[in-house]
Amino acid sequence: MTPPNPARVAPVLVVAATAFELAPLVARLGGAVSSDTGWTEAIRGRLAGLEIVTQALGVGKARTAAGLAWSVRAHRPAAILQVGVGGAYLGSFLSVGLAMLADADLELDLGVASDDAWADFEALRVPLLPARSGEPAAPDRAVPTDARWTGLLASASGLPRGRFATLDAVTADVERGATMQRRFDVSIESMEGAAAAAVAARLGVPFAELRAVSNLVGERDRARWDLRGAVRASTDAAAAALGGVADHPTWDEIVRDTTENDFMTGW
Repeated sequence: MTPPNPARVAPVLVVAATAFELAPLVARLGGAVSSDTGWTEAIRGRLAGLEIVTQALGVGKARTAAGLAWSVRAHRPAAILQVGVGGAYLGSFLSVGLAMLADADLELDLGVASDDAWADFEALRVPLLPARSGEPAAPDRAVPTDARWTGLLASASGLPRGRFATLDAVTADVERGATMQRRFDVSIESMEGAAAAAVAARLGVPFAELRAVSNLVGERDRARWDLRGAVRASTDAAAAALGGVADHPTWDEIVRDTTENDFMTGW
Protein backbone atom coordinates (compact mmCIF):
# COMPACT_ATOMS: atom_id res chain seq x y z
CA MET A 1 0.00 0.00 0.00
CA THR A 2 1.45 3.36 -1.04
CA PRO A 3 1.80 5.77 1.89
CA PRO A 4 -0.04 9.07 1.52
CA ASN A 5 1.86 12.00 0.08
CA PRO A 6 2.55 14.35 3.03
CA ALA A 7 1.78 17.33 0.77
CA ARG A 8 -1.79 16.01 0.44
CA VAL A 9 -2.27 15.49 4.18
CA ALA A 10 -0.39 18.24 6.06
CA PRO A 11 -2.81 21.17 6.24
CA VAL A 12 -2.53 24.81 5.43
CA LEU A 13 -3.64 26.64 8.56
CA VAL A 14 -5.70 29.68 7.53
CA VAL A 15 -6.24 32.09 10.41
CA ALA A 16 -7.95 35.41 10.92
CA ALA A 17 -8.92 37.62 13.83
CA THR A 18 -12.65 36.91 13.46
CA ALA A 19 -14.94 34.19 12.14
CA PHE A 20 -16.52 36.89 9.96
CA GLU A 21 -13.30 37.19 7.97
CA LEU A 22 -13.13 33.41 7.47
CA ALA A 23 -16.80 32.62 6.76
CA PRO A 24 -16.73 32.89 2.92
CA LEU A 25 -13.65 30.68 2.75
CA VAL A 26 -15.21 28.12 5.09
CA ALA A 27 -18.23 28.02 2.77
CA ARG A 28 -15.94 26.90 -0.07
CA LEU A 29 -14.44 23.96 1.83
CA GLY A 30 -15.41 20.47 0.80
CA GLY A 31 -16.23 17.94 3.52
CA ALA A 32 -15.91 20.55 6.24
CA VAL A 33 -15.97 19.33 9.84
CA SER A 34 -15.55 21.36 13.00
CA SER A 35 -13.64 20.59 16.17
CA ASP A 36 -13.05 22.24 19.53
CA THR A 37 -9.32 22.85 19.96
CA GLY A 38 -9.62 24.34 23.42
CA TRP A 39 -9.00 27.82 22.04
CA THR A 40 -11.69 28.45 19.43
CA GLU A 41 -13.55 26.29 16.94
CA ALA A 42 -11.46 24.96 14.06
CA ILE A 43 -12.97 23.87 10.75
CA ARG A 44 -11.17 21.40 8.50
CA GLY A 45 -11.97 20.63 4.88
CA ARG A 46 -10.49 20.53 1.41
CA LEU A 47 -9.93 23.22 -1.18
CA ALA A 48 -8.15 22.92 -4.52
CA GLY A 49 -6.44 19.67 -3.54
CA LEU A 50 -5.22 20.97 -0.18
CA GLU A 51 -6.15 20.10 3.37
CA ILE A 52 -7.27 23.37 4.97
CA VAL A 53 -7.84 24.18 8.65
CA THR A 54 -9.43 27.54 9.46
CA GLN A 55 -9.46 29.15 12.88
CA ALA A 56 -10.37 32.59 14.22
CA LEU A 57 -7.81 33.52 16.88
CA GLY A 58 -9.14 36.80 18.28
CA VAL A 59 -8.45 40.49 17.82
CA GLY A 60 -5.11 42.02 18.71
CA LYS A 61 -1.51 40.91 19.04
CA ALA A 62 -1.75 39.04 22.36
CA ARG A 63 -4.74 36.88 21.43
CA THR A 64 -3.29 36.16 18.01
CA ALA A 65 0.12 35.14 19.35
CA ALA A 66 -1.30 32.83 22.00
CA GLY A 67 -3.97 31.41 19.70
CA LEU A 68 -1.57 30.72 16.86
CA ALA A 69 0.87 28.86 19.10
CA TRP A 70 -2.05 26.80 20.39
CA SER A 71 -3.33 26.14 16.88
CA VAL A 72 0.06 25.11 15.50
CA ARG A 73 0.39 22.58 18.30
CA ALA A 74 -3.11 21.23 17.61
CA HIS A 75 -2.89 20.99 13.81
CA ARG A 76 0.84 20.75 12.93
CA PRO A 77 0.39 22.68 9.69
CA ALA A 78 2.77 22.67 6.76
CA ALA A 79 2.24 26.42 6.35
CA ILE A 80 0.16 29.28 7.71
CA LEU A 81 -1.86 31.88 5.81
CA GLN A 82 -3.34 34.80 7.71
CA VAL A 83 -6.24 36.49 5.94
CA GLY A 84 -8.52 39.38 6.71
CA VAL A 85 -9.10 43.07 6.23
CA GLY A 86 -7.04 46.15 6.96
CA GLY A 87 -6.77 49.86 6.40
CA ALA A 88 -4.76 51.34 3.53
CA TYR A 89 -2.34 54.13 4.41
CA LEU A 90 -2.67 57.36 2.48
CA GLY A 91 0.31 57.28 0.14
CA SER A 92 0.22 53.52 -0.41
CA PHE A 93 -1.91 53.98 -3.56
CA LEU A 94 -4.21 51.15 -2.47
CA SER A 95 -7.97 51.57 -2.63
CA VAL A 96 -10.87 49.81 -0.92
CA GLY A 97 -11.34 46.27 -2.21
CA LEU A 98 -7.75 45.66 -3.33
CA ALA A 99 -5.77 42.79 -1.81
CA MET A 100 -2.05 42.48 -1.10
CA LEU A 101 0.44 39.98 0.33
CA ALA A 102 2.90 41.07 3.01
CA ASP A 103 6.65 40.81 2.55
CA ALA A 104 7.08 41.91 6.17
CA ASP A 105 4.92 43.21 9.00
CA LEU A 106 6.09 45.98 11.31
CA GLU A 107 5.07 46.17 14.98
CA LEU A 108 4.45 49.86 14.64
CA ASP A 109 3.30 50.86 18.12
CA LEU A 110 6.06 49.16 20.12
CA GLY A 111 8.23 51.88 21.61
CA VAL A 112 8.36 54.73 24.10
CA ALA A 113 5.80 57.52 23.83
CA SER A 114 5.35 60.94 25.40
CA ASP A 115 2.98 63.79 24.57
CA ASP A 116 5.26 65.20 21.89
CA ALA A 117 7.70 62.43 20.94
CA TRP A 118 8.04 58.74 20.21
CA ALA A 119 11.03 56.43 19.96
CA ASP A 120 11.28 52.77 19.06
CA PHE A 121 13.16 50.13 21.02
CA GLU A 122 16.06 50.22 18.58
CA ALA A 123 16.84 53.71 19.87
CA LEU A 124 16.98 52.25 23.40
CA ARG A 125 19.21 49.39 22.21
CA VAL A 126 16.85 46.84 23.72
CA PRO A 127 16.49 43.60 21.70
CA LEU A 128 12.88 42.61 21.21
CA LEU A 129 13.60 38.90 21.51
CA PRO A 130 16.45 37.17 23.36
CA ALA A 131 18.90 35.36 21.14
CA ARG A 132 18.67 31.62 20.69
CA SER A 133 21.81 29.50 20.60
CA GLY A 134 23.80 30.41 17.50
CA GLU A 135 21.44 33.24 16.49
CA PRO A 136 21.61 37.01 17.05
CA ALA A 137 18.94 38.81 19.04
CA ALA A 138 16.05 40.15 16.99
CA PRO A 139 17.21 43.64 15.90
CA ASP A 140 14.01 45.43 14.96
CA ARG A 141 10.22 45.43 14.81
CA ALA A 142 9.87 44.36 11.17
CA VAL A 143 9.05 40.65 10.99
CA PRO A 144 9.49 39.16 7.51
CA THR A 145 7.01 36.69 6.13
CA ASP A 146 8.35 33.46 4.64
CA ALA A 147 9.79 34.40 1.25
CA ARG A 148 9.28 31.01 -0.40
CA TRP A 149 5.67 30.52 0.77
CA THR A 150 4.71 34.14 0.05
CA GLY A 151 6.37 33.93 -3.36
CA LEU A 152 4.42 30.78 -4.22
CA LEU A 153 1.12 32.42 -3.29
CA ALA A 154 2.02 35.59 -5.20
CA SER A 155 2.91 33.58 -8.29
CA ALA A 156 -0.35 31.64 -8.11
CA SER A 157 -2.54 34.71 -7.60
CA GLY A 158 -0.71 37.63 -9.22
CA LEU A 159 -1.21 39.67 -6.05
CA PRO A 160 1.05 42.64 -5.31
CA ARG A 161 3.35 42.55 -2.29
CA GLY A 162 4.19 45.21 0.25
CA ARG A 163 5.05 46.03 3.84
CA PHE A 164 2.30 45.88 6.48
CA ALA A 165 2.02 47.41 9.95
CA THR A 166 0.45 46.12 13.16
CA LEU A 167 -0.89 48.23 16.03
CA ASP A 168 -3.00 47.41 19.09
CA ALA A 169 -4.87 50.69 18.62
CA VAL A 170 -5.94 51.70 15.11
CA THR A 171 -4.64 55.00 13.77
CA ALA A 172 -7.46 57.53 14.14
CA ASP A 173 -6.11 60.36 12.00
CA VAL A 174 -5.56 60.36 8.23
CA GLU A 175 -2.62 62.76 8.35
CA ARG A 176 -0.88 60.78 11.08
CA GLY A 177 -1.40 57.67 8.96
CA ALA A 178 0.17 59.42 5.97
CA THR A 179 3.14 60.44 8.13
CA MET A 180 3.63 56.84 9.29
CA GLN A 181 3.42 55.61 5.70
CA ARG A 182 6.16 57.99 4.60
CA ARG A 183 8.35 57.19 7.58
CA PHE A 184 8.05 53.39 7.48
CA ASP A 185 6.98 52.65 3.88
CA VAL A 186 3.93 50.64 4.97
CA SER A 187 0.83 49.90 2.91
CA ILE A 188 -1.78 48.15 5.11
CA GLU A 189 -2.53 48.46 8.83
CA SER A 190 -4.03 45.72 10.98
CA MET A 191 -3.97 44.59 14.61
CA GLU A 192 -2.48 41.07 14.34
CA GLY A 193 -0.03 40.43 11.52
CA ALA A 194 3.35 41.10 13.15
CA ALA A 195 2.41 38.91 16.14
CA ALA A 196 1.44 35.99 13.93
CA ALA A 197 4.55 36.36 11.78
CA ALA A 198 6.80 36.39 14.86
CA VAL A 199 5.21 33.26 16.38
CA ALA A 200 5.33 31.35 13.09
CA ALA A 201 8.98 32.28 12.53
CA ARG A 202 9.92 31.17 16.03
CA LEU A 203 8.14 27.82 15.54
CA GLY A 204 9.63 27.30 12.09
CA VAL A 205 6.33 27.21 10.17
CA PRO A 206 6.20 29.19 6.88
CA PHE A 207 3.91 32.18 7.25
CA ALA A 208 2.17 34.43 4.73
CA GLU A 209 -0.28 37.27 5.25
CA LEU A 210 -2.98 38.37 2.81
CA ARG A 211 -5.33 41.27 3.46
CA ALA A 212 -7.84 43.29 1.50
CA VAL A 213 -8.50 46.97 2.09
CA SER A 214 -11.72 47.87 3.89
CA ASN A 215 -11.00 51.56 4.57
CA LEU A 216 -8.43 54.33 4.53
CA VAL A 217 -6.30 54.47 7.68
CA GLY A 218 -7.65 57.26 9.88
CA GLU A 219 -11.07 57.42 8.23
CA ARG A 220 -13.55 57.23 11.11
CA ASP A 221 -16.74 57.54 9.07
CA ARG A 222 -17.89 53.92 8.94
CA ALA A 223 -20.17 54.75 6.01
CA ARG A 224 -16.98 54.99 3.92
CA TRP A 225 -15.80 51.53 4.98
CA ASP A 226 -16.60 48.33 3.11
CA LEU A 227 -15.91 45.44 5.46
CA ARG A 228 -18.06 42.93 3.61
CA GLY A 229 -16.52 43.82 0.26
CA ALA A 230 -13.03 43.55 1.72
CA VAL A 231 -13.79 40.13 3.21
CA ARG A 232 -15.04 38.95 -0.19
CA ALA A 233 -11.92 40.33 -1.86
CA SER A 234 -9.66 38.68 0.72
CA THR A 235 -11.47 35.36 0.30
CA ASP A 236 -11.35 35.48 -3.50
CA ALA A 237 -7.64 36.31 -3.42
CA ALA A 238 -6.89 33.57 -0.89
CA ALA A 239 -8.83 30.98 -2.91
CA ALA A 240 -6.97 31.99 -6.08
CA ALA A 241 -3.62 31.83 -4.32
CA LEU A 242 -4.28 28.45 -2.70
CA GLY A 243 -5.68 27.12 -5.96
CA GLY A 244 -2.23 27.19 -7.53
CA VAL A 245 -0.36 25.51 -4.67
CA ALA A 246 -1.16 21.80 -4.47
CA ASP A 247 0.52 20.68 -7.70
CA HIS A 248 3.51 23.01 -7.49
CA PRO A 249 6.86 21.36 -6.62
CA THR A 250 7.64 24.18 -4.21
CA TRP A 251 4.69 23.09 -2.07
CA ASP A 252 6.17 19.60 -1.73
CA GLU A 253 9.44 21.20 -0.61
CA ILE A 254 7.67 23.38 1.95
CA VAL A 255 5.81 20.40 3.42
CA ARG A 256 8.96 18.31 3.60
CA ASP A 257 11.00 21.03 5.28
CA THR A 258 8.28 21.88 7.81
CA THR A 259 7.52 18.29 8.77
CA GLU A 260 11.24 17.66 9.28
CA ASN A 261 11.49 20.72 11.56
CA ASP A 262 12.86 19.52 14.93
CA PHE A 263 10.36 21.63 16.84
CA MET A 264 7.36 20.27 14.96
CA THR A 265 8.43 16.64 15.33
CA GLY A 266 9.22 17.00 19.01
CA TRP A 267 6.17 18.97 20.18
